[in-house]
Amino acid sequence: MAALAAVALAVPAARAEDAPPRHQALLLLRVLAYDRNLKQRVGASAVVLVLYKAGDLGSESRRGSIRTAFEEVAREVVVSGLDVRVEELAYRSAAEMEDRVEALRPALAYLDRALEGSLPEITRVTRSHRILSADGSRSMVDGGVALGIVARGGRAVVLVNLPAARQEGADLDAALLSVAEVLRGEGEASRARERGERR
Repeated sequence: MAALAAVALAVPAARAEDAPPRHQALLLLRVLAYDRNLKQRVGASAVVLVLYKAGDLGSESRRGSIRTAFEEVAREVVVSGLDVRVEELAYRSAAEMEDRVEALRPALAYLDRALEGSLPEITRVTRSHRILSADGSRSMVDGGVALGIVARGGRAVVLVNLPAARQEGADLDAALLSVAEVLRGEGEASRARERGERR
């Protein structure tokens, strides 16, 4: 667990809060291992579904980077004895996403930040299909995504929106929650930021 808490960023981020894709992939796969319900939620492998916005050049570029990072890390690790497989989906509608996730049974849906405007419909799908959602931005976690990996002070920080994670069927171990920044309720994140507190 110490490795999860002490991942230092090796390269500059594109935005102040962006952690490099490899750091995000590595930490998110490690976080999956702390979900006591993982094997109940997935099939024979831990599928990561990378969602991006069709026709958005920035989103398509980030999709390539994060997919490559997940594939590289997946060659090095297993998650709770499960092999990791990476798939992608150009998000157009919740109905199309429903069809894809029913076939794949993903453990994790990684959402590109260009999909922030579609969060309510996407999180309805992740919650109904018990898929842990993740992103690399604080605003997406504040908006209802379960997990985020952001850069802060030269380190990658794990953010957990605990109500969202529970609604998506995860039962995250206390060891993970003790080293993550945990958001426990609506509005708490903004109040904590205003006070400069770390949760």
